[in-house]
Amino acid sequence: MGETGNRSIFWPAKWCLLFSLIRGVSFLAVAEEPELWSLQSVNVSAVPEIPGEWPLSEIDHFIASKWRDKGVEPVGDASPEILVRRLYFNLTGLPPTLKQISDFSETGLEGTLDQLLASPRFGEKWARHWLDLARYAESNGADRNVVFAHAWRYRNWVIDAFNSDLPYNQFIQEQIAGDLLPGAGDSQLVATGFLTLGPKSFQETNREKFLMDMVDEQIDVMSRSILGLTIACSRCHDHKFDPIPQADYYALAGILLSSKTLHGPGPLYFQNHQHNQPVLAIGSEKEKLDPGVQKWRGEIYGKTVKAMTLRSAAYKIKRTVTGSLREGGLKKPEEDPALLKMHNESEAMYAEAKELLDQRETMMKEVPAKPGYAMVMQESGKPEDCHLRERGVHNEHGEKVPRGRLTIPGMPSLDEIGGGSGRRELADWLVSEKNPLTARVMVNRIWYHLFGSGLVRTVDNFGVTGDEPTHPELLDYLAEKFVEDDQWSVKKLIRRIVLSRTWQLAGSGESKVGQELDPGNTLYWRANLRRLDVEAFHDAVLAVSGKLDLNPPLKGSLLADTFLGNEYGKPSVDRVNVRAEMKSFAHRAVYLPVVRNEIPDLYKQFDFPDANTTSGARGARTIPSQALFLMNDEFIEGCSKAAGEMVLTQGFMDDGSALDWAALQTEGRPFSSEIKRGLETYLKEQRSHLIGKGKSAEEAELESWTDVFQVLFSGVGFRFLE
Repeated sequence: MGETGNRSIFWPAKWCLLFSLIRGVSFLAVAEEPELWSLQSVNVSAVPEIPGEWPLSEIDHFIASKWRDKGVEPVGDASPEILVRRLYFNLTGLPPTLKQISDFSETGLEGTLDQLLASPRFGEKWARHWLDLARYAESNGADRNVVFAHAWRYRNWVIDAFNSDLPYNQFIQEQIAGDLLPGAGDSQLVATGFLTLGPKSFQETNREKFLMDMVDEQIDVMSRSILGLTIACSRCHDHKFDPIPQADYYALAGILLSSKTLHGPGPLYFQNHQHNQPVLAIGSEKEKLDPGVQKWRGEIYGKTVKAMTLRSAAYKIKRTVTGSLREGGLKKPEEDPALLKMHNESEAMYAEAKELLDQRETMMKEVPAKPGYAMVMQESGKPEDCHLRERGVHNEHGEKVPRGRLTIPGMPSLDEIGGGSGRRELADWLVSEKNPLTARVMVNRIWYHLFGSGLVRTVDNFGVTGDEPTHPELLDYLAEKFVEDDQWSVKKLIRRIVLSRTWQLAGSGESKVGQELDPGNTLYWRANLRRLDVEAFHDAVLAVSGKLDLNPPLKGSLLADTFLGNEYGKPSVDRVNVRAEMKSFAHRAVYLPVVRNEIPDLYKQFDFPDANTTSGARGARTIPSQALFLMNDEFIEGCSKAAGEMVLTQGFMDDGSALDWAALQTEGRPFSSEIKRGLETYLKEQRSHLIGKGKSAEEAELESWTDVFQVLFSGVGFRFLE
C-alpha cells in the first residue's frame, strides 16, 4: 500500500487490473489526468445537425443523433391527456383536476409548465427527491429510536428552497456551511441540518468511536448525494476501485470533527448521556424564552437521572437480598434482620424513584412558552486535523492528515483552510465550476426524475463500478447549460428538458426497430411506463376522494411536541407513538413523519427508500402482497368510500356518465369501451346482489361505487404514469 503520504500513487494492483479488464478502464496508477470519465472536465460538444422539423430543442438533436447512429426510430408524440397527467405528476406529484385537464387545451404545455413551476406544490414534490438523498427522518432508528422533534424544519427548508428556486450551488453551500456564510440567519442555520439527521449509535460507550462513526455517515451522505462518489469506502484503506486515497477521507473527517453536530440529546431514559448535544434556539424570541425552557428541561433531566440511579441501586440490592435468601434457605427478608434492612432500603429507593418520575410526568405537561429549535452544525472551539485511522479502527492512530488536503485527480484543490473547521471552504469546493461532478450528478438526477432513468443509470455512483453515460455529450451539454446559462436554476433546467420533444414522446406505439435494437429504452425512443412513487399514490388517492388537505400541518410535524430524548415506540411517558394519527393524516405525504424502523404499511409495500442511507433511485417491485394490501387496507377502503360518495353527489343520470367522470378523476382520460362495459355490468349486478341480501337501495349504491373506486385505485391506469 505504501506510506500514508504517498497513498495517492500506490494502488491495489490486482483490483485495478481486474476492473480495467472488465470495464475497459485503466487505473494502474493515479495520474494528473484522470481516466475515469466523470472526473474529466465537462466537455461541451457541438450540437449535432439533425435535418427536418422533428427536434424542438437542442436536447432533441443529441437524442436523435443516437437514433440515427443506431438505426432506431421513435414512437409518436403523446396525446394531450397523457401529457397533462405526466406533467402534473412530474412537477407536482398530484393528478390534474377536471378543470386543469380542460384548461390544458387552451394553456398548452408551455403555459401549464410555467404555472406548475410557480406552484407551491412543485416544492413539495421535488423536495421529496432531495429528502431521499438526505436520508431525512424524524427519529434516530439504530439502537435507540430517539425522536428528532425538530427535524421537520429542515424538511420545510428544502421545500421552500425548491419553491423559491434557490440556485443549486447556494442550496449546497447552505447545507454544508450555512452558519458560516455572510449574513447567515435562521434559514441558513436550519439548512445545515442536512449533516445532523443520520442514525447514531447512542448506546456506544466509546466517545471516540461514536464520533468517527457519525463523521463516516456524514461523509457518505455528502459524497454520494452531491458528488456521486462513495468516498466513505476509503475509511479503512484506499478506495478499491475509484481514485480516492484513504488520506483524502481523513482530510474530510478533520473538517467535520472540527465542527459541532447539534443533533439533540440521546435517549432520556438511559444512563449514558455522554453523546447528548443541544439543539439550537432560533427565532426572534429565543433570548427571551430559551432560558426558561432550558431550566424546565434541566429539572426534568435531573429528576430522570436521579430516579434511574435510585432504581438501578435498588435493583442491585434486591438481587443481593434474593441471592442471600436462596443461599440461607430462607423464604422472607423478615427472617434475617440484616436482609430486612436491605430490603426496606431498596423499597424506599423504588418509592423515591416513583415519586420523582411522577413529578417529572407532571412537569412534562406544564410546558413553558418555547422559541423555535433546529438541529444544526456549528464551529467547534478547537479545530484540528484528524489522525488517519489504520484499517479504519477508531483508536489506531496514524499520522495527521491536514484538513482539506484532497488529491482526487480531476478535482480542484480546496482553498487553504485558516483557523476554522474548513466547512466553508468545503462548501465552495463542492460547487466550484472546476468541479466536474456536482453539476453532472444533479443534471442526471433531474433527468432521472423526468424520464424514469438517468443518462447515467447508476444515479448515486459515478465511479468505476457505476455505469457510463448513455449520452455523454448530452450530459455535459446540460451540465454546462445548468451552470452557465441557467445559473444553477433547477426550475430552468426542468423547463428546458420538459419542452424537448423527447420528453413529450408517447409511452407506446409502433417502433419495431426500437423494440428490437433497444428493448431497455436506453436511447429514449419512447417514454417509460413508471409506477407512481408511494407519496404520489397516497396524495392522488386523497385528492380523488376529496379528502386531501393541501395545507401543511400547523405544528410542522405530528412529532413536533415530543420531549427531547423521548423515543418512538409503545406509548408511555418516555415513548411516543403517532401510528393512529398517521392513519387519519390528510395532508400531503411529504409532511408525514418518517420514523426509522417504523414506516407505515403503505410505504413498506410500495418501496419507500431506506431512511438510513442516501437513495437516489427507488425500487418498483411488483409482489403479491401489494394486491392484498390494496384490497384490505383501511386507508384505501376509506378513500374509496369517500370517492363513491362524491360520485353520487354529482347528479349523473346514468352509470355511463358517472363512469366517464370517474375515468377522468382517476386516470385522466376516458376508459376503453371494454372496461366501461365491464364496470357498468358490475355496478348493475352488484346493486342487485346487495339489495337481495337486505341492503337498502342507497346502501347498495354506495357500496357498489366504493368497490369500483377500490378497483380503480388498484389498477394500472391509476398507479402508473405513461
